[in-house]
Amino acid sequence: MPTSPRLSILSNASSAHVVMDPYPHLVIRNALDPDVFAQLAATFPADDLIVNGRQIKDTWYDYPASQVIADERIAPQWRDFFAHHVSRDFYLELVGLLGEAIRQTYPNIEARLGKPLNEAKVGMRPGGKGDPLAPGADLSMECQFYANYTRAPREVRGPHVDRPSELFAALLYFRQDGDDSTGGDLEVCMAKDGSLYPERDSVIISELPAEVAPSAVTTLSTARYAANTLVLFLNSAKSIHAVSGRSPTPLTRRHINFCCDLNFDLFEMRLPPRLKLRKKLETMPVVWRLAKHV
Repeated sequence: MPTSPRLSILSNASSAHVVMDPYPHLVIRNALDPDVFAQLAATFPADDLIVNGRQIKDTWYDYPASQVIADERIAPQWRDFFAHHVSRDFYLELVGLLGEAIRQTYPNIEARLGKPLNEAKVGMRPGGKGDPLAPGADLSMECQFYANYTRAPREVRGPHVDRPSELFAALLYFRQDGDDSTGGDLEVCMAKDGSLYPERDSVIISELPAEVAPSAVTTLSTARYAANTLVLFLNSAKSIHAVSGRSPTPLTRRHINFCCDLNFDLFEMRLPPRLKLRKKLETMPVVWRLAKHV
């Protein structure tokens, strides 16, 4: 697999960048060397390639590694970039930087894996977000192009947690030249008190899919949507974050999304009774789901 160490989003990261509170995360400006970032920005795929035939509306569209690496329309350096970030080499970079933070956050993770973190079997997520696990792997890595349309002012997403099987998530921003919109920033949030956490590894969800009541959290810091800025965090019940509202613009909010799923959940999302019923209905045949409207 041809890769360059300077293509890694962690190539300029060190332990000094890691912030432990309210959950382990880091924000790095100029995450990639300027020349590397400039080359990637110049060959970032057109939005219509990422949309891939879907109807355009004000939302986000992704294009996953399983498709990118095989797509010859995409520049070779980008395909190398994606190949590196779904590889065991990149996973070991992450463990080298954040291994102790992972163990502190989840003291039993290696027991549940049945092996040390650095011996985990790594695979690429085979089919995008609808198919998160690589067959036979302990960890499934993903890397995706993202293009987010905001042609009318809108809230992007309020406080939420990511899916419980996700070990980490990261964003590398590719803000376009001429984008004078405001917002679209990632907000690091913290619960105001312990009422969101009935147990150590559980969090109370207010709305599906994984939203947390805004009144229950406060924003501690903001990572601005700026070119070549990296945001990375370990996922846990405490890893509440949001994306600030964005002003209208014809230019998409571009970034690369990185994540890694385990074959088990790291924490539990506690649902109030009304959400438990809704989630149950969503798993039933359509005729039964219609019953909730009767």
